[in-house]
Amino acid sequence: MPGATLILDPDGTAVDADQAALELLGVSLDELRRLPRGAFSPETPDPAEEAAFRKAWEAEGRPDIGGEGTIQRLDGSKVRVRFAITTDDTGRFIAVLEPTAGSVDLKPSIFTAGDVLAAWRAAERRLAEVIAGSQEAESIRAEIEGFRTRYQEFFAGRR
Repeated sequence: MPGATLILDPDGTAVDADQAALELLGVSLDELRRLPRGAFSPETPDPAEEAAFRKAWEAEGRPDIGGEGTIQRLDGSKVRVRFAITTDDTGRFIAVLEPTAGSVDLKPSIFTAGDVLAAWRAAERRLAEVIAGSQEAESIRAEIEGFRTRYQEFFAGRR
C-alpha cells in the first residue's frame, strides 16, 4: 500500500515517520515524538480492551494486522484511513497508513493477513457455486478483488 509510514516503539510511541505520514497527521517529526500513545485516536482508548487485544494478538504469534479506522488530527479534523501494521526485527512496529473514502464515524475494523486469506478462499469457493456471469458472481468477484488488495497491503507494508 503506498502511503504514509510510521515507526513505533513496542509501547506505541512514535520513533520516526516519513513526510507523507507527517502531512497526513498534520504534525512535525519533533511534535510526533513528543505526543503520547493514542494521541490521534478520536476516542479515549479503553486500557482493559487494549490489554485483552494485545494478549490475544501475542497468543496468536503477533501476526501482521490491517484494517480501517479514523484518525483525529490535533486540530480536531478527522480522516478515515486504511492501515497495515507489521513488526520489524527489532520489535518495533511499522505502520503504513493511507487515506480512504468512508465515513469518519464508522467503527474501526481490524484483521490479520490470515483472516483475509481465509475470507478470500471462502469467497472463491462461493464463486465456484454460483452461475457464471450472474450479478451474484460479479459481486463475489469484487469481494475477491478487495481481499486480494488487502492481502497485498501486508506485503507492501514490509517493504
